[in-house]
Amino acid sequence: MDQNRTSGRLYSQQRRKLFMKLTANITLDELTKSQIAERKGINNNPSPEQIENLKALAVNILQPIRSHFDKPLIISSGFRCAQLCIEIGSSINSQHVADDEAAAADFEIPSVDNRELAKWIRANLEVDQGILEFYKDGEPSSGWIHCSYSRNSNRQQWLRAQRVDGKVQYTPWIGE
Repeated sequence: MDQNRTSGRLYSQQRRKLFMKLTANITLDELTKSQIAERKGINNNPSPEQIENLKALAVNILQPIRSHFDKPLIISSGFRCAQLCIEIGSSINSQHVADDEAAAADFEIPSVDNRELAKWIRANLEVDQGILEFYKDGEPSSGWIHCSYSRNSNRQQWLRAQRVDGKVQYTPWIGE
Protein backbone atom coordinates (compact mmCIF):
# COMPACT_ATOMS: atom_id res chain seq x y z
CA MET A 1 0.00 0.00 0.00
CA ASP A 2 1.40 3.38 -0.87
CA GLN A 3 2.31 5.96 1.79
CA ASN A 4 -0.35 8.50 0.73
CA ARG A 5 -3.22 6.02 1.07
CA THR A 6 -1.94 4.87 4.48
CA SER A 7 -1.56 8.47 5.71
CA GLY A 8 -4.99 9.36 4.35
CA ARG A 9 -6.64 6.45 6.12
CA LEU A 10 -4.93 7.27 9.44
CA TYR A 11 -5.97 10.92 9.14
CA SER A 12 -9.54 9.84 8.38
CA GLN A 13 -9.59 7.55 11.45
CA GLN A 14 -8.28 10.37 13.65
CA ARG A 15 -10.94 12.78 12.38
CA ARG A 16 -13.74 10.23 12.96
CA LYS A 17 -12.48 9.71 16.52
CA LEU A 18 -12.52 13.45 17.20
CA PHE A 19 -16.14 13.82 16.10
CA MET A 20 -17.18 10.93 18.33
CA LYS A 21 -20.11 11.83 20.55
CA LEU A 22 -19.29 11.25 24.19
CA THR A 23 -22.84 12.19 25.28
CA ALA A 24 -25.95 13.55 23.60
CA ASN A 25 -24.44 17.04 23.43
CA ILE A 26 -20.69 16.73 24.03
CA THR A 27 -18.18 15.59 21.38
CA LEU A 28 -14.58 14.54 21.75
CA ASP A 29 -13.66 17.37 19.36
CA GLU A 30 -14.97 19.96 21.84
CA LEU A 31 -12.72 18.54 24.53
CA THR A 32 -9.57 18.27 22.40
CA LYS A 33 -9.68 21.41 20.24
CA SER A 34 -6.76 23.73 20.87
CA GLN A 35 -5.76 26.71 18.77
CA ILE A 36 -2.25 26.59 20.23
CA ALA A 37 -1.87 22.89 19.36
CA GLU A 38 -3.04 23.61 15.81
CA ARG A 39 -0.71 26.61 15.44
CA LYS A 40 2.30 24.71 16.80
CA GLY A 41 1.58 21.43 15.00
CA ILE A 42 1.10 19.52 18.27
CA ASN A 43 -0.82 16.23 18.06
CA ASN A 44 -3.44 16.74 20.78
CA ASN A 45 -5.24 13.42 20.20
CA PRO A 46 -5.95 11.38 23.34
CA SER A 47 -5.25 7.67 23.79
CA PRO A 48 -8.15 5.21 24.24
CA GLU A 49 -7.69 5.33 28.04
CA GLN A 50 -7.70 9.14 28.01
CA ILE A 51 -10.87 9.06 25.89
CA GLU A 52 -12.53 6.90 28.57
CA ASN A 53 -11.56 9.47 31.21
CA LEU A 54 -12.92 12.31 29.05
CA LYS A 55 -16.13 10.36 28.50
CA ALA A 56 -16.56 9.92 32.28
CA LEU A 57 -16.11 13.70 32.66
CA ALA A 58 -18.67 14.36 29.93
CA VAL A 59 -21.23 11.86 31.28
CA ASN A 60 -20.94 12.82 34.96
CA ILE A 61 -20.23 16.57 34.82
CA LEU A 62 -20.62 18.28 31.46
CA GLN A 63 -23.82 16.64 30.16
CA PRO A 64 -25.75 17.08 33.43
CA ILE A 65 -24.83 20.79 33.37
CA ARG A 66 -25.85 21.05 29.70
CA SER A 67 -29.15 19.28 30.41
CA HIS A 68 -30.01 21.33 33.51
CA PHE A 69 -29.31 24.74 32.00
CA ASP A 70 -30.49 23.72 28.51
CA LYS A 71 -27.70 25.81 26.98
CA PRO A 72 -24.40 24.84 25.33
CA LEU A 73 -21.20 25.00 27.34
CA ILE A 74 -18.27 26.94 25.96
CA ILE A 75 -15.28 24.72 26.72
CA SER A 76 -12.15 26.86 26.74
CA SER A 77 -9.81 24.05 27.77
CA GLY A 78 -10.35 20.32 27.92
CA PHE A 79 -7.82 17.65 27.08
CA ARG A 80 -4.17 18.74 26.82
CA CYS A 81 -1.42 16.33 25.84
CA ALA A 82 1.80 16.65 27.84
CA GLN A 83 3.52 18.54 25.00
CA LEU A 84 0.69 21.10 24.92
CA CYS A 85 0.88 21.51 28.71
CA ILE A 86 4.60 22.28 28.42
CA GLU A 87 3.94 24.72 25.58
CA ILE A 88 1.42 26.74 27.62
CA GLY A 89 3.34 26.57 30.91
CA SER A 90 0.96 24.13 32.61
CA SER A 91 1.93 21.06 34.61
CA ILE A 92 2.17 17.72 32.81
CA ASN A 93 0.48 16.35 35.96
CA SER A 94 -2.62 18.49 35.36
CA GLN A 95 -5.92 16.61 35.26
CA HIS A 96 -6.36 18.18 31.81
CA VAL A 97 -3.90 15.46 30.61
CA ALA A 98 -6.67 12.93 31.43
CA ASP A 99 -4.38 10.31 32.96
CA ASP A 100 -4.84 8.35 36.20
CA GLU A 101 -8.56 7.79 35.58
CA ALA A 102 -9.39 11.52 35.79
CA ALA A 103 -10.05 14.38 33.38
CA ALA A 104 -10.76 18.12 33.61
CA ALA A 105 -12.32 20.93 31.61
CA ASP A 106 -12.60 24.71 31.92
CA PHE A 107 -15.90 26.13 30.73
CA GLU A 108 -18.72 28.62 31.08
CA ILE A 109 -22.25 29.09 29.81
CA PRO A 110 -23.04 32.42 28.14
CA SER A 111 -25.70 34.38 30.06
CA VAL A 112 -25.28 32.24 33.21
CA ASP A 113 -23.48 33.84 36.16
CA ASN A 114 -20.32 31.78 36.73
CA ARG A 115 -20.74 31.87 40.52
CA GLU A 116 -24.31 30.60 40.19
CA LEU A 117 -23.10 27.89 37.82
CA ALA A 118 -20.42 26.83 40.32
CA LYS A 119 -23.00 26.82 43.15
CA TRP A 120 -25.31 24.56 41.13
CA ILE A 121 -22.48 22.15 40.30
CA ARG A 122 -21.35 22.06 43.93
CA ALA A 123 -24.88 21.30 45.16
CA ASN A 124 -25.78 18.73 42.51
CA LEU A 125 -22.75 16.92 41.10
CA GLU A 126 -19.86 14.87 42.42
CA VAL A 127 -16.57 16.40 41.29
CA ASP A 128 -12.98 15.67 42.13
CA GLN A 129 -12.05 19.34 42.03
CA GLY A 130 -14.06 22.44 41.20
CA ILE A 131 -12.50 25.89 40.91
CA LEU A 132 -14.27 29.19 40.44
CA GLU A 133 -11.46 30.85 38.49
CA PHE A 134 -10.92 34.61 38.33
CA TYR A 135 -14.55 35.49 39.07
CA LYS A 136 -15.08 39.13 40.04
CA ASP A 137 -17.99 39.95 42.33
CA GLY A 138 -20.58 41.99 40.47
CA GLU A 139 -19.33 40.77 37.05
CA PRO A 140 -21.39 37.62 36.32
CA SER A 141 -19.60 36.70 33.09
CA SER A 142 -16.10 37.08 34.54
CA GLY A 143 -13.85 34.07 34.94
CA TRP A 144 -14.79 30.46 34.29
CA ILE A 145 -15.33 27.12 36.01
CA HIS A 146 -12.75 24.33 36.21
CA CYS A 147 -14.15 20.87 37.01
CA SER A 148 -12.43 17.53 37.15
CA TYR A 149 -13.92 14.08 37.59
CA SER A 150 -12.20 10.89 38.66
CA ARG A 151 -13.37 7.38 37.81
CA ASN A 152 -11.80 6.25 41.13
CA SER A 153 -12.89 8.62 43.89
CA ASN A 154 -13.81 12.28 43.95
CA ARG A 155 -12.53 14.63 46.66
CA GLN A 156 -15.32 17.22 46.34
CA GLN A 157 -12.60 19.87 46.68
CA TRP A 158 -13.76 23.40 45.84
CA LEU A 159 -11.39 26.34 45.44
CA ARG A 160 -11.49 29.91 44.25
CA ALA A 161 -8.62 31.25 42.14
CA GLN A 162 -7.89 34.96 42.30
CA ARG A 163 -4.99 37.15 41.28
CA VAL A 164 -3.50 38.97 44.29
CA ASP A 165 -0.49 41.23 43.81
CA GLY A 166 0.14 39.65 40.40
CA LYS A 167 0.13 36.08 41.72
CA VAL A 168 -2.58 33.44 41.53
CA GLN A 169 -3.94 32.43 44.92
CA TYR A 170 -6.13 29.38 45.50
CA THR A 171 -8.33 29.47 48.58
CA PRO A 172 -11.06 27.08 49.76
CA TRP A 173 -14.45 28.06 48.35
CA ILE A 174 -17.51 27.30 50.42
CA GLY A 175 -19.99 28.43 47.80
CA GLU A 176 -20.73 31.98 48.97
